Amino acid sequence: MNRTDSNLRFLRFWPLQLMGWGTYFGVNVLCSLPWWRRLDYDAFRGAFLLSSFLASFPMYWLCHLLWKRHARVWTVALVCMLASLPLGMLCSASAFEAAVRLSSVRPPFKWVDVITATPSGWYALIAWSSFYFGIKHYLALEEKHRQLIATEIMAQEAQLRALRFQLQPHFLFNTLNAISTLVLNNQTFAATEMIGKLAHLLRSTLDAPDLHTIPLSDELAVTEEYLAIEEVRFGDRLTVRWDIDQTLVDTIVPRLILQPLVENAVRHGIARRPQGGFILVKTHREGDHLALLIENEPPEESAAMLLDGVPRIGGVGLENVRQRLEQMYGSESSMHTTTNARGNYEVALRMPLSMNRNSSEYKLSQSGL
Repeated sequence: MNRTDSNLRFLRFWPLQLMGWGTYFGVNVLCSLPWWRRLDYDAFRGAFLLSSFLASFPMYWLCHLLWKRHARVWTVALVCMLASLPLGMLCSASAFEAAVRLSSVRPPFKWVDVITATPSGWYALIAWSSFYFGIKHYLALEEKHRQLIATEIMAQEAQLRALRFQLQPHFLFNTLNAISTLVLNNQTFAATEMIGKLAHLLRSTLDAPDLHTIPLSDELAVTEEYLAIEEVRFGDRLTVRWDIDQTLVDTIVPRLILQPLVENAVRHGIARRPQGGFILVKTHREGDHLALLIENEPPEESAAMLLDGVPRIGGVGLENVRQRLEQMYGSESSMHTTTNARGNYEVALRMPLSMNRNSSEYKLSQSGL
């Protein structure tokens, strides 16, 4: 890890170092064009730039040490100003020495001239230090932002995982309760058949537990397996209808998003109708969104189930679906429950359309659609 961090610092330092000093060198060359025939002036500017570039390396060591120790801003400012003063003086001295040696007049070297020109090197190194800490603060903020995003993603994944796993005990409890009812009623064949279908369904739902999204075709297959279990329980009282748009079966949807909806339709609709009823599973496209609809006939006591014309539905399953849609798609998704013109209950989901081209086409084994 430390070696990796060192490599990253190396890769970040050199491009910025060369680009910064290269820009400074270019500006000085442009400003010195009127004096390009003065060899002493060219020597002065060249030596000053080269010595300032070399002086930035001890400044880098000092700034890096202050950064690692998390020094306060006033401490950093004071230390950098004090350290850059002698370095700036050395830059000025080297520049004047080069100018004196290459001058045709050969004037004497004067420390007064060096002290007079020291602020130029001093300011250059202070500016370099300011850029260093500015870039370090920017990179630190970027890293914190990246960590915050990663933390939010991990939190959302953990919440989605918890919500999805909440469905399995809920569904399992209801199914085992139905099996126990069949056993108590001496319907051993139906109970055995339901146990076999339950085992097959659990194998499908427990595979890849960290997978939050699957193709719609796989979700429909799991839903069909669940309804097959309920058909064993209710027999002729339950009729399942499918209206599937085959062009949408490759759409990516949240895993186990339909099962709690059809379970709710069975528990609050079919189970309360002595004569039974139907459940309709429908998929269609609405612009760039996928629409899923579950419709079922209401129980005979439907008047007691209504609140301002909207069915009272909730519980673990449907609230779970609502939260998962909000977590995964935010405002781009919606979930509505209502009573349609035929007097049946409807639960409608809407989510962004995301296609998976690698999925195979889904065919309902019983509907033939």
